[in-house]
Amino acid sequence: MSALLKLDQIHSYYGKIHALKGISLEVNQGEIVALLGSNGAGKSTTLKTISGLVVPKSGTLEFEGKSIVGEFPHKIVESGIVHVPEGRRIFGGLTVLENLEIGGYTKRKDKKFIQEGITRAFDLFPRLKERQVQLAGTLSGGEQQMLAISRGLMAEPKLLMLDEPSMGLAPIIVEGIMRIIREINKQGMTILLIEQNAKAALKLASRGYIIETGEIVMQDSADILRDDDKIVKAYLGA
Repeated sequence: MSALLKLDQIHSYYGKIHALKGISLEVNQGEIVALLGSNGAGKSTTLKTISGLVVPKSGTLEFEGKSIVGEFPHKIVESGIVHVPEGRRIFGGLTVLENLEIGGYTKRKDKKFIQEGITRAFDLFPRLKERQVQLAGTLSGGEQQMLAISRGLMAEPKLLMLDEPSMGLAPIIVEGIMRIIREINKQGMTILLIEQNAKAALKLASRGYIIETGEIVMQDSADILRDDDKIVKAYLGA
């Protein structure tokens, strides 16, 4: 089976800073794959490179067997990759409904598509339906994360990339977000997940990669990574 997403020997830089040093990873159709590591290890840079916000200096990056290196970010969204960034990055001065409509921007001419996406979002997160005319900046942290995920789903991606969806949320809210991620995956969504809560991520994922100072230092099934205390202590700070 060919990978949906494949990175091979990707090197990315911020100016002279060598952020990714030969990253190779694959995500297959229908999987949840966790990318784990300490702060500053290169996790977010990996997602930014995939989504076109950072252009790699060398290496290959393929989605559905086609190179996406150098593509504009909006073209990468149109190809089927959506990046839900760390910190949620919702538009606080717009309503919940307006944020969702922006999520469907690449399909904005298809009114039926947009409405179907909004309906799916409200089915997934009924609380957002209750708050659809509320300014997004006035939502709780958990509700903002629900909105960020829903906005990402509006483009109907083939691959959803989530960067730290549990950050700053209370444990009971985190449980709910993780449950929704599992449900989205059961509906057929392929997910690449960055998550500070490594144990929670590895309960969801089928496989995991551990990144340290811009390099993949380990990869294995989620079960093996989760159950090896030495790995957890050495690389995940827990």
